[in-house]
Amino acid sequence: MARQWIFVLCAGTFVLGVCADDLSDFSNNLATDISPLLILFGDSMTKQYLSESTTFLDYFIFAMAPIGILTAIISTIRVCGHSSLRAFIGRSQEGDGTVEAELCTSTSRDVCELFNRGGITRVLGKPEILELIYLPQNRSLDLLQEYLSKSETAAEKGVCSWWQREGGSSSTKAKKDPHGKGPLFTPNPNLSLNVGIVKPPNWVLYAIATTGLILQAGVLALAGTGVWILGWNLNGVLESSASRDYAPIMFITGTILMCSGMWSCATLIGQTTHEVRFRRVKPLDPAIPANPPRLLWLQPGPQKIGDQSFDPFAYFEDTASNPLHTWTRDSRRTPFSPS
Repeated sequence: MARQWIFVLCAGTFVLGVCADDLSDFSNNLATDISPLLILFGDSMTKQYLSESTTFLDYFIFAMAPIGILTAIISTIRVCGHSSLRAFIGRSQEGDGTVEAELCTSTSRDVCELFNRGGITRVLGKPEILELIYLPQNRSLDLLQEYLSKSETAAEKGVCSWWQREGGSSSTKAKKDPHGKGPLFTPNPNLSLNVGIVKPPNWVLYAIATTGLILQAGVLALAGTGVWILGWNLNGVLESSASRDYAPIMFITGTILMCSGMWSCATLIGQTTHEVRFRRVKPLDPAIPANPPRLLWLQPGPQKIGDQSFDPFAYFEDTASNPLHTWTRDSRRTPFSPS
């Protein structure tokens, strides 16, 4: 009887050992197989990142940690590719509004952003939403675009205001930018850039970009020194000159080309839009009250845009604890044609 139990125990240990080995192999294969697929076909994450990227630092971070290589290439063709290229990927009949709503940060007469259950949704249509500013000195409400236009005109005359345009001042009386950048103010507000996206400090973005650059450079350096200097190989010895000479060169060259291509794709998509930014400043004029103006967005409802229904919503800026330091309006770059 004791011998039987010993046999059963040994058999069970062998089976568990085999299962453990199979489970270990399965987990290792799963990790090694999913990661390349995620990098190659990361569709949703790539589109979301590209649709929220506005600076060259964002493009550089995307290049250092590319996700969705094929998606980035296809997205670039959809946004700024020739009609023949769009036909090659099966997007020849796709409208510009659909592409803008999915891959760009801008809004236009066809693309809008609305509050939806505490979040922000980009849809096609013409919404009913007001972007207002509350002036405490007058206890009045004014349309934000009109207020910024008046502030910029006053800044040209040397009069201080709470909001000043970044990168200098240019008259907003013209309906279109003479440099071919499209309207200075789009008809629909950018909720995601001003309300939805939590912008980290600049030092955080620089730290992420530096970390990605160091990791990518370390991988390239390891690939070269490991084979050419240390003589590393899977089998312990270098069996042929191909594994010693050509494999590291192909890996290093391919990685550099991939990162450069991803940076180019993100830059091409991002530069199809034009941002107009106004920065909140504290005016030095003692005649201006110390209480800062307050921004608010009012969305009446219920309203139906396309096939979706949106409930009423209101968002008030908290100037005490969480003020909005930069107001942004993003529009698509269009060729200038005099009216």
